[in-house]
Amino acid sequence: MKKFKAKYFFLAILSGCLLAISFPKINAFYLAWIAFIPAVYTALRNCVKNSLVYGFIFGFTCYAISLFWMFPFLKFNTNITQALIASSLLWAYLSLYFAVWMGMLSFSRRHFHPIVSSLYAASSWVVLEYVRTYLLTGFGWNLLGYSQTSFSHIIQFADIFGVYGLSFVIVFINMLLYYWLQDSRGKLFFLYAIGIFIVAGTYGHIKIHSYSNPFGDKLKVGVVQPNIDQYKKWDEKFVKENLASIEKLAANFENQDLELAVYPETVLPGYLQYEGEIIDFVEAVSKYSKLNLFGGASYDAEDRIYNSVFAITGKNKNLSKHDKNHLVIFGEYIPFKSLLSKYFGILNTLGDFSKGKYMNVLKYKGMNIGATICSENFFPDLSRKVVLNGAKILTNHTNDAWFLDSYAPYQHFVMNVFRAIENRKNVIVSANTGISSVIDSAGNITKITSINKAETFITDAYQNNVITVYDKIGNIFCYMCMFFTMFIIVIVFII
Repeated sequence: MKKFKAKYFFLAILSGCLLAISFPKINAFYLAWIAFIPAVYTALRNCVKNSLVYGFIFGFTCYAISLFWMFPFLKFNTNITQALIASSLLWAYLSLYFAVWMGMLSFSRRHFHPIVSSLYAASSWVVLEYVRTYLLTGFGWNLLGYSQTSFSHIIQFADIFGVYGLSFVIVFINMLLYYWLQDSRGKLFFLYAIGIFIVAGTYGHIKIHSYSNPFGDKLKVGVVQPNIDQYKKWDEKFVKENLASIEKLAANFENQDLELAVYPETVLPGYLQYEGEIIDFVEAVSKYSKLNLFGGASYDAEDRIYNSVFAITGKNKNLSKHDKNHLVIFGEYIPFKSLLSKYFGILNTLGDFSKGKYMNVLKYKGMNIGATICSENFFPDLSRKVVLNGAKILTNHTNDAWFLDSYAPYQHFVMNVFRAIENRKNVIVSANTGISSVIDSAGNITKITSINKAETFITDAYQNNVITVYDKIGNIFCYMCMFFTMFIIVIVFII
């Protein structure tokens, strides 16, 4: 093992800083296109073992900055010691993916042409992001492609390859720029990078032109952002006060002839099936719209509890519901409960939720709505599945009050932009404390609220029957990256 050098630690930290600030809320998205260059320089000049360490430093720096909000979020619900341990463990876990990536890059050095090496680096990065999204409970936060949400012309090809395709291109161009900087005769690599930008930008221009203009079946939509303080949201003493404040906001929809009203996750602080106060509240506000989507808790015949979205007509008829398919660890359930419950409590007063099994389409009089609840929008497959089941418009219901005044609501929100582009569907977002929005099929934000402010808005949204290439092929691109990565690793072993 070669000795560690201070300059490589510095370069790893530099890459981590550049990448961290490319994500919202700072949103210096252009830095992602060069952020990997110092890390690549480090990996290609060090042995695998050293590169693993430098990669860990790269990742930990990135996540300690971009996901620093984890500490105050956890501190709010536990104590300083538990919050510091838990957040550090999460940052460390996520950093392992960076470590593995730099180790893999070092492993293949000196064996391949720069183009092949660049394809390998981009493919292996995609593989690791895909694994991170789904392994264990999955954590699809701050995938590299999400850094480019503001770069609307570049992100449009997500309707073919999803967010992972954009991550691939960012790493690939970082590699090309590295080889251009390292070789005085490497101008061709720079031209390749420019060519990719031109192709992606041209495709994006065409798609923005095609999808920015309203099309499909128009719906008049109202969105409620109650801004209920997290201190009060789960406190039974404030149930009446909270419901009264929401009812006052919903009154803004009176005589507006709404077709759809959208409320956030767990806007109903209990069980719609039997709690009188909640039943009365729903009856009072559902009359303002032909169809209403309320977030709340439900239970089945076996007393299993679900985090749900209810579809309720203007005549207060409960049509159907969607039960959340992906639950947040410690927020909605405790893994290894007999072992961990003594150290970590559940973050809501209703207790452990059960996992829903289906991505149900909520239908009423020509409306075909695919609802996702909070973290379900982390997973492109869930939105894709509900579109293939017949959804013509998507909604996301969330309670980002968990995250207080941090970067988290902004980082969570941008995932909805990609779900809109991947499926070419309008997405309606209702968040308790913000950000609430309507996003069109080109990923344009047509309406948006301020954060931490109680408000409502009324706007038009559009249903459509578009089925994209991504809808048809799903994450086959990720599987291709897996095959190519494994192929390169085998070749290195052989030679």
